[in-house]
Amino acid sequence: MIIFMKFYSLPIVITSLWNLFVVRVLPTNRKNYIFRHQRLNLSQLIALTLLTLLLSLGFAQAQSAQTLLSQLPPQIDLVDPVKSDFPLQNKAFNLGFESDLSGRIGNLDYTTVRVDGEPIFLIAVPTGNASKEGDSSLSPIVYRQQRIESKFKEIVQRGFDPETLNVASSILNGAIIIQISDDKNLRPQILRTITKADADLYALTPEDLASETVDQVRNALMRARRERQPEALRRQIKVALVIVTIVVTVSLVVLFIYRWLGHRIHLLKMAINCLVKAEEEDPNFDYNYIDASIFKNIAAIPRYSFAFQILDRIAIFLYYLSAYSKTILFGNVGWGDSKKNPPLTFSLDNQKIFENILELFQGKDFYDFLKNRLKQVVFTRRILIFFLFIIWIRGSAFFLQVFPNTRRLGRQLSGTPISLTLIWLSAIILIKISDFLIESFFHTIENDYAILQTAKYTRRKIRINTVSSAVRGINLVVCIFTAFVFSLSLFDVPVATVLAGAGIIGFAVSFGSQNLIKDLIAGISNLMSDAFAINDFVLIGEFEGVVEDTNLFVTRIRCPNGDLVTIPNGAIGTVCNQTKDWSRVDYSVMVAADADPKKAIAVLQQVALGLYHDPWWHPKMLQAPELKGIEEVSHQGILIRIWLKTLPGEQWDVARELRLRVKVAFESQEIAIGVPQQQLLMTGTGTSPLYGDEKERASKDGEK
Repeated sequence: MIIFMKFYSLPIVITSLWNLFVVRVLPTNRKNYIFRHQRLNLSQLIALTLLTLLLSLGFAQAQSAQTLLSQLPPQIDLVDPVKSDFPLQNKAFNLGFESDLSGRIGNLDYTTVRVDGEPIFLIAVPTGNASKEGDSSLSPIVYRQQRIESKFKEIVQRGFDPETLNVASSILNGAIIIQISDDKNLRPQILRTITKADADLYALTPEDLASETVDQVRNALMRARRERQPEALRRQIKVALVIVTIVVTVSLVVLFIYRWLGHRIHLLKMAINCLVKAEEEDPNFDYNYIDASIFKNIAAIPRYSFAFQILDRIAIFLYYLSAYSKTILFGNVGWGDSKKNPPLTFSLDNQKIFENILELFQGKDFYDFLKNRLKQVVFTRRILIFFLFIIWIRGSAFFLQVFPNTRRLGRQLSGTPISLTLIWLSAIILIKISDFLIESFFHTIENDYAILQTAKYTRRKIRINTVSSAVRGINLVVCIFTAFVFSLSLFDVPVATVLAGAGIIGFAVSFGSQNLIKDLIAGISNLMSDAFAINDFVLIGEFEGVVEDTNLFVTRIRCPNGDLVTIPNGAIGTVCNQTKDWSRVDYSVMVAADADPKKAIAVLQQVALGLYHDPWWHPKMLQAPELKGIEEVSHQGILIRIWLKTLPGEQWDVARELRLRVKVAFESQEIAIGVPQQQLLMTGTGTSPLYGDEKERASKDGEK
């Protein structure tokens, strides 16, 4: 119970501190934003709780192994054990621990000898020794471990008299041995030899180590015999049945919640589709005035079971209670009309549910709420699959550990498979939580810029999205690499050696992959310099289009004809960004040479000002049109130029509308558009006169 309270108290404390920070520290406008976008809801609390549980289990297992490892000397130089400064309290090895304690310390390889899966003592051999007998494919330490455990198993299966059991140490051929016998059927059996390596590992003399080993062996044999008695077998069967019942019950509950979350996903998808369909069918659709009748199709979805209704009732009640309490504490927090409070009375009708939730949100926030809720429910549903897998693996391990003959298999099953699953499940949860924190952080910055720097808000938003995407990519790589390193450590792969080897390989590969290094540096430079961002319209080399994606290595551009061009960042030279900060319409029109230039300029300026003051087009223009005047006079006509400063990316729409209005205005004022003109001078000798059509064409050319 104490362990459970320690484990569960962390997410509660974190949630409480977060809410206290929001209540006492943040200003009112930040509270509104936090409650609408960054509140710790039920799904995030579940994820945080599961992560805390996984980390607690991992730290507990690591602490257990570290406690046992701390009993060993930090370095063994094979000195005289009597003079050693690192005594080992070997009685600690009577305690159970799940993972085999094995490895290398100094110039000794050591491992654990187990009986019925329970650790008895450690054995050691000098590093580099080869097996002189038996299976030469096994390492010396493994071969010795299997011999001792096989002897233990043989003695237990043969049986012995507990009243006359004799476990003693003796000397054979100058070596200390551990011998087992009784006064009835068990003849003297040599269990193990106390070697100098064993004594050096424990930092004891061989005689002292033999005395300690005698007690350990006697206790292990007596425990093995007790666990094979009929009374013990009946207790083991009862415990196994309890474990099976718990696993099946918890699995059914998890599967039921999994199905219920699937039902919620279906409802959320239908609600989102209703909004999208309403927006497509109605050109004047406004999120600020959503008619709840668009959810009438959702009302026809049947309820699967009464239990689903109970879960729906609990979920809706908790959500409404949370919203209502926040409204009481802070007043209006930006949800709908300030005169409305979230209703505590609610219905289980599907349509009524969305109607009530609709009252809590305003404008586009309702659509964003549905999208975010859908992501959270999908993520929670996936986590339940991992949780169910852990339940079955852990339950199977507990079941096998009940019986002495399968206890070691249960310990092995609860070791590497569970640890591997916990590592990758923790990595997935960390990735999701990190993405949530990154998104919340950049949303906070975006909201601050929206308040403090309104003129630059659009550009900052684009840049924030670009940097946020890159940071999430880095976070994904770091989490996966960390999980991979921890996974290697489960298989006794030296992590330091792997990292050192990876560094050497990376250093060697860098010479053959200089382009990747160049792309990486260029990608970082692009992010720092803000040369372009996602959704910018750029011209890079011979390619132009909208930036669809950019990371630390490549940039992808969607050309106007639909082609997707991938450009390595190292190949990006001069960048022409047509949508950074602001844009401009550079419009020039050629009028006829015989037209009145002042009249043409006045008409053009009047048309541009009319466009600027138009309620539809005015928000897209940053300042009044700037008339530059006559730029050129030629045989084609008079060239007049005008500039219109617009929002980023709006210059093309504004230019199209301006051309249309100028065309209509010039036609109404009878101002002709300039055309190329040529003058043909005919000088003839009279020997080849022009007749008919040739004379007429020459006359027309002369008039031109």
